[in-house]
Amino acid sequence: MNKDKASDFFKKEDKLNCAQAVLKFCESHESVSPEIISEFQACGGGRAPEGVCGALHAVKFIFDDPEKHLEFEKEFIAAAGSTTCREIRRGGKLSCADCVDLAGDLAK
Repeated sequence: MNKDKASDFFKKEDKLNCAQAVLKFCESHESVSPEIISEFQACGGGRAPEGVCGALHAVKFIFDDPEKHLEFEKEFIAAAGSTTCREIRRGGKLSCADCVDLAGDLAK
């Protein structure tokens, strides 16, 4: 299943949360499996560890590299104003779907 952007999976017919949508978009990556996508159901809506955006949490999971994590965080802060779901929503710079697309783009 190939879609153009990660948000194509977000709350559409797939009914995936932000974290799951990023993982589904990156399904061809070796660290992503249907079981992992299912496990990330618990990481949407601000429930990722430390309140981090689920989309950001998912892309960091895919790339287990601390240097990349810092790069991803910088990109998120520049675009969304924060790395945490609550602050991103409060700031209103990006929608959840936009965060999903940002994380999908980072994964490319």
